[in-house]
Amino acid sequence: MLIGYHVSAAGGLHKAIAEAETIGCNVIQLFVGSPQVWQTPEVDTVAVKKFKTALSKSSVQKVLVHSAYLPNPASHKETLRRVSLKKMKEEIRIAYAIGADGYNFHCGSNQNSNTEGVKLATETLDRLAELSNEKYPIPLIIENDAGAGHRIGDTVEELAKIWRGLKNKKRFGFCLDTCHLFVSGIDLRTKKDIDALVNKFDKLIGLKHLKFIHTNDAMFALGSKKDRHALIGQGHIGSAGFKALFHHRKLRSLPFIMETPYGGDSKGAIPGRIKELKLVKKLSQ
Repeated sequence: MLIGYHVSAAGGLHKAIAEAETIGCNVIQLFVGSPQVWQTPEVDTVAVKKFKTALSKSSVQKVLVHSAYLPNPASHKETLRRVSLKKMKEEIRIAYAIGADGYNFHCGSNQNSNTEGVKLATETLDRLAELSNEKYPIPLIIENDAGAGHRIGDTVEELAKIWRGLKNKKRFGFCLDTCHLFVSGIDLRTKKDIDALVNKFDKLIGLKHLKFIHTNDAMFALGSKKDRHALIGQGHIGSAGFKALFHHRKLRSLPFIMETPYGGDSKGAIPGRIKELKLVKKLSQ
């Protein structure tokens, strides 16, 4: 199976591959710059070559780039949607340059209404595909949200509304985050729950468009809308839910990427992740 982590690219993008190898990942996710700032770093040909060389010598088979936290494609403010487009296009350029398998992002929020949010998110994403289609035709991966406040895309039904509105569907795919699903009200604790989710997604969107799964336990309860990740088996979803997820025949071939807290302080971070990955591999056997 393809199982891995969001890893750090601090000190150079190629450092993400080194961390993945230390932990034992065969799929990774990374930021291409600080997720908290609008400025996107310049990534030169030397940095790209270092990353690709390290990748080619590693056991990593899939790479997903996650957007910065700031872009808001669904915003009711035109200026914010415009700068979001610019930021996302800059990150897509880097993701394409390093040969990533997708660019993952959230649809954001809208202070007026979900209906307006879905409409504006769809328009913004269509424009994003148009701006990047010729030079950077990397898969654009829409992630579900946890549903707090005015967030857009926390239900399969709302994701399906966005999907139906997209003009250039071939550019888009989806990533489902287990913590976000759970705290938005979608139970994942049994095989029956996983079956229900898979069937609904397949009916409303199409399972072939599901490209990644963010594999995170939930610190807070079902339907709480609180987006706090927990270590696998130590949250409200629990080990049984993840075992059912990993063994589902229609999901088993997908890349599973953990965004769980480091298991311990900074010195214990890597050992903590190695330990958690062993647990996940055991659950998936």
